[in-house]
Parts: sequence; C-alpha cells; structure tokens
Amino acid sequence: MTHTMQELLLEVKNLEVHFFTYAGIAKAVDDVSFFMDCGEMLGVVGESGCGKTVMARSILRLIPDPPGRIVGGGIFFEGQNLLGLSEKEMQKVRGNQISMIFQEPMTSLNPVYTVGNQISEVIRLHQGLNKGDALDRCIEMLRMVGIPSPEMRVKDYPFQMSGGMRQRVMIAMALACRPKVILADEPSTALDVTIQAQILDLIRELQKELATSVVLITHDLGVIAETVQRVLVMYTGRVVEQASVEDLFNSPLHPYTEGLMRSIPSLDGKQNKYTERLKEIPGIVPDLCHLPQGCSFSPRCPRVMDVCRQEGPPFFEVWPDHYVRCWLKS
Repeated sequence: MTHTMQELLLEVKNLEVHFFTYAGIAKAVDDVSFFMDCGEMLGVVGESGCGKTVMARSILRLIPDPPGRIVGGGIFFEGQNLLGLSEKEMQKVRGNQISMIFQEPMTSLNPVYTVGNQISEVIRLHQGLNKGDALDRCIEMLRMVGIPSPEMRVKDYPFQMSGGMRQRVMIAMALACRPKVILADEPSTALDVTIQAQILDLIRELQKELATSVVLITHDLGVIAETVQRVLVMYTGRVVEQASVEDLFNSPLHPYTEGLMRSIPSLDGKQNKYTERLKEIPGIVPDLCHLPQGCSFSPRCPRVMDVCRQEGPPFFEVWPDHYVRCWLKS
C-alpha cells in the first residue's frame, strides 16, 4: 500500500520481542514490520499465541521486564522512535496519543474505584482538567459509547455493570483524550453475539467520527472482513501474509491463511472451496522456545516441500501491496 510521509502515523520496523525463560528464549515477536496511515483501520489476525497481543503491548512498551524485552527494531510514532523515549516521556504518550482497549475489562478495571473515577483520572492526568470538568468529560464519553443514564452510571463500580457495559467503559477510557491511535485487543471477546456486534459498530462509528486510527486484534476473520481495510496474518511471532482485506479474502496466498478461511462456517448454505466442510488446521502452534527448522508452519502445512523444512522463506511481494512469507510463491 502506497503512502506519503504526511499520512504516515505509525510505523513498526523489524520489531523483535523475546521472553527469556527457563525453557529457553521465546521469540514472541520476530521481525515484524508494518505501517499505519491516519484514519486507517488495520486488522491483525491469527491463532492464540501467535504474538498479536505482545506486538500491540510492545508499541506502548508494556512488556514486563523480566522476562520480556524488546531486543530489536523501531517503533516510530509521527516520526519519533518510541523505543528511545524515557519512561516519563512514554507516560505522556500512553492513553493520550496512543490508547489500548484491553482484552478483559473485568481484570483491566480497578474493582475498588468507580468507573467515573477511573476515566476521570486519565483525563486529569493528560488534559490537565480540574475534577469537575473531568467528570463532565467522563459523562460525555459514557454517553458517546451508548451507556444509558451516564450521570448515574458514572458512580457505579465495575462489578455493578454487565460485560458489555464494562467493555464500553474501556472504550470510553481509551477515547477520553482523543488519541490518534487505538490498539483494540480482542474488544468483543467473551461477549454474546449481539453485544459483540454493538461493540464493533461502536468502534467503527467512533473511528469515523474522531478520525482515529485503529489496530484491531482478533482471531475472528468474520470481524476482520467487516471492519478493516488492511490485514496482517501472524503465526509464531511473524507476519506470514499482508494484504488489503479484499485481496486476502479473494486470493489468500499462505497455506495458513487458507486454513483459517476453511474454518469459517457458512451461514447461507452456499458451498465454495472454503466452506464445503469445516476443516481444522492439523497440529498445534509450536513451542516458541523450540521452533522447527525452516518455516515454522511446515509441520502443519498440507503443501510442505523439502526447502520449507530447511530454510525460512523471505517476505515476497507477489502482487502490489500483497506480501506473503511462503516458498510456494517464490
């Protein structure tokens, strides 16, 4: 995807994040590169354990050290390398210019403070508003995310709210300072289908209204198809395919992406090469401390070749702005 320096908002270059454990060194993020333009929605998809969340947390430098450490690469926000900032400087970025919607709101919200106190704290810290003005902004944000009677609910504790309401509170907190980038980590996980749809519609509406760029992390390709413009497919810490959402669904190039496609159920009863029968990807994601030689997907790949077991493939640009890490496309 072509872009200009004026549009470029966030760029990750050759990011490497390792976890140093007793079992060995786990390369949770391995040579990941991507960029985001202003107002863009970027999807990141893959199985659990493929490095999606670690990659997102690395952007905000929220990797626990020890055992984790960002060992290489760069994270550039508006041209400035975030890895070169001090912790005090990073605190001015987190929640203010780049926010994150965490995966599980019940563990992300403090149970002993009201939701109003928690959202107001973010606003007062970054915007410098007094207590009264911060509370007014808090009520405004709760109303914006569709919470009824926000003047009353602002006094509630997290346990007094449903899962969907808590997730809306997390979105309100992430948007409170009008950030330029939101990292949404599985924002609809553990919610029922109706609430999932409402949360995703809400994120889309707010993204358009506030012109915020969104990184949407999920394992659900259906969500990806309806929500984003461009997609990264991750496996064992690496990006194995990158394309526009149309190209990815019309012409998936990596066997892993094809495997994910075959796992999508068809609701209309129509049969095609990806919905004839649900097929699981054989095997499991390998141990990151003991990855197989060559391509890490080779033990599970139905079209594996000898070269796949010997040498890891580079990132090929097969078509304009459609990249894949697979020897089949060399």
